[in-house]
Amino acid sequence: MTLTDLTLAIGGLGLLLLGMQLLTDGLKAAAGSHLQTFLERSTQTRMRAALSGFTVTALVQSSSAVVVALLGFTNAGMLKLREAAWVVFGSNVGTTMTAWIVALIGLKLNIGVFAWPLIGFGMLIQLVRKNSVAGNVGTAIAGFGVLFVGLDTLRDAFEQVVTVLPVEQLQVTGVAGVLVAVAAGALLTALVQSSSAALAIVLTASVSGVFSPLAGAAVVIGANIGTTITALLASVGATAHAKRLAAVHVLMNSVTGAVALVLLVPLWWVAELLSGGEQVTNISSGLAVFHTLFNVLGLALMWLLDNRIFRQVERWYRLPPLRSGEPRFLDKTVLQIPAMGLGAAQQELNRVLRQYIMRLRALLRDDAVNTDTEEDIATGELLGHIKVYLNLLSEKQLHGDEALKLAELHNSYARLIDLRDIVEKLRAAKPEYIDASLNHDMRNQLLELLSGADMKDRSEASWSALLSSIRATRNLLRHTWLTNIAANELSPTEGAALFQLASLWERSAEIIAALKA
Repeated sequence: MTLTDLTLAIGGLGLLLLGMQLLTDGLKAAAGSHLQTFLERSTQTRMRAALSGFTVTALVQSSSAVVVALLGFTNAGMLKLREAAWVVFGSNVGTTMTAWIVALIGLKLNIGVFAWPLIGFGMLIQLVRKNSVAGNVGTAIAGFGVLFVGLDTLRDAFEQVVTVLPVEQLQVTGVAGVLVAVAAGALLTALVQSSSAALAIVLTASVSGVFSPLAGAAVVIGANIGTTITALLASVGATAHAKRLAAVHVLMNSVTGAVALVLLVPLWWVAELLSGGEQVTNISSGLAVFHTLFNVLGLALMWLLDNRIFRQVERWYRLPPLRSGEPRFLDKTVLQIPAMGLGAAQQELNRVLRQYIMRLRALLRDDAVNTDTEEDIATGELLGHIKVYLNLLSEKQLHGDEALKLAELHNSYARLIDLRDIVEKLRAAKPEYIDASLNHDMRNQLLELLSGADMKDRSEASWSALLSSIRATRNLLRHTWLTNIAANELSPTEGAALFQLASLWERSAEIIAALKA
């Protein structure tokens, strides 16, 4: 093997990874917010969620990209853990499309006939229709062509690699040999950060005789386990939602890998039988079948074990308490797609609102005997996190509805700052003044407005009617206090304090109605 062969191998690997990156980025950009809409509508059942994961991954050609996007969707509250997990399970099966494309097209046909035209045609579309859906599709088409050119180059390089190996094939003998092959597959995937690219490399190497059948199968198992590295890295420093989904992904692939290792020989026998038997001249088709069997096995195992896994990861990673200042939804994963970031920020703003609603209820029920401000500090920390993320979202290029949504979030944030100031003033007031500022009707009207059970389904007309009742009661109280001041039954200072508290109650009701209606 000469220096030219070595550089050819490195160049082929680079072209393969570049093609995968262009294909994935182009299709992700073309899909835009449609990916979110598609997943929200197609995850109502386990089977539908798995089919949607299969479909998206088969198109995007990267389960890692899909899983990272799902981390953001789960964080933003757009998908529940169970829904996102089943999309991940289907996504694993979707990666089999890469193996079949490589085995049936990339390694069997004259690549130059269609790969080079794809690159030229795709880049022409990208240049003519730049910054559009068509332009992004053009990037994906060009990436598809580059991927196949990389495969062809890598195959030529592997043919030279075989001539310098100390043995004709890398054989797998015994448990130790199988485990070494699995570790090699996991390491390869961790290095290239794509199980699809790792599988393409393994299948290409198999054509040149680098791997024996069982060695290739063991490397495939390792590649599937190694693909969880991307999700794990993306979940570092993320919220409990992201860590839960990453843990589910790791457990699913690890359990499937362990079972597949126990059944390695019979699984390969079935794969060999389905791909044409022992007379097949190369093992690429057999490995594609084996990879498919592996992921279908994983889907079947999850059908039996999913609830146990979900309960386990929920025990491992608990969500911060409602009154905590730690974000539940905001982390780096939600900033990748603006729609996710907007949804996550809305969820956190809703948390702040619920915290202040709870404190207002406590004041109305005389439950707030503790004047400690620790809860206010925690909510202040959460508002600080929200402000940072809103500023980061403002730096993104938002258009149309997304820009309008961000403006609404900034407005909601400002209202919550006002509500925080109101709650702090009410909690700082003397208990006797709080009681005096509320008659029976006012207290009940405010408690009805703050009733969490009714808020979700309350119509805009009902909100308006409640606010009108509160204003009318406050005006009646104000008239009573003015009369008492005139009759020297209430001091002007005390009257002014009651006027202010009544105004604060009314203003808090207006803010909550504006945020919930």
